[in-house]
Amino acid sequence: MHFTFAQYTWKTFRIQTVTLLPSILGKTLTAEIAFGQVLREARRARGLSQEALAAEASVERNYISLLELGRNSVSIRVLFQLAAALGVSASELMRRVERQLKP
Repeated sequence: MHFTFAQYTWKTFRIQTVTLLPSILGKTLTAEIAFGQVLREARRARGLSQEALAAEASVERNYISLLELGRNSVSIRVLFQLAAALGVSASELMRRVERQLKP
């Protein structure tokens, strides 16, 4: 789970993201949360906004947001659409999710 905070300085605006382990927050790492983390990391690595990824994958932006937050489960059809938009295979995305879930 990611918490974003803004750090303000004169003439600059910078956002830093801090990753906190779900166990620290008292939450169990679910497959949905792990998928959301993997999706967000892959999207950012490609330099895509949620809007751009949604457009490339033919889904709504708020759906991308819900997936990244772990509040929705991805369908197989959408998994393949997201993977294609991110330039990776669906199996690679799921491999990353499995790595997140391993204790």
